[in-house]
Amino acid sequence: MVVVILICYAALLVPLGCFLAAAVAEIRSHKKGPAFFLRLGEIAFGVTALWALTRVGQSESRSWTMVCLSLLLGGLALVSKYASPAALFCVLFGSATLAFLWYFKGAYHAEQFAFAVFLLFFLFAAAAYGVFRHIVS
Repeated sequence: MVVVILICYAALLVPLGCFLAAAVAEIRSHKKGPAFFLRLGEIAFGVTALWALTRVGQSESRSWTMVCLSLLLGGLALVSKYASPAALFCVLFGSATLAFLWYFKGAYHAEQFAFAVFLLFFLFAAAAYGVFRHIVS
């Protein structure tokens, strides 16, 4: 039982670490334009959505809303021009992980298993993209 609880907390630390790493990368960058606060707002939304994951009860409609908002956060990250590829990867991976966690919080049903597989594919694709970009650069 303790192992399951530790695995759950570790799963929550992954997106938190991603969003915090992205915030540090953005703050330390020398390119601070007018969209700097927008990018930090996206990161703050990710952390807030993660906090809400631990505080609210199960609700199918709330979970679907947060899944969609988490995926929208990932889509916004693609057009926000982050200061570094590492910050972009962290926000993408954090938002995909967040969507995956919200999906299993209350939106999961057996006939919608294909959506969970799609989210899992998105997580692995983001990880592979980040590793590839790190090796190439």
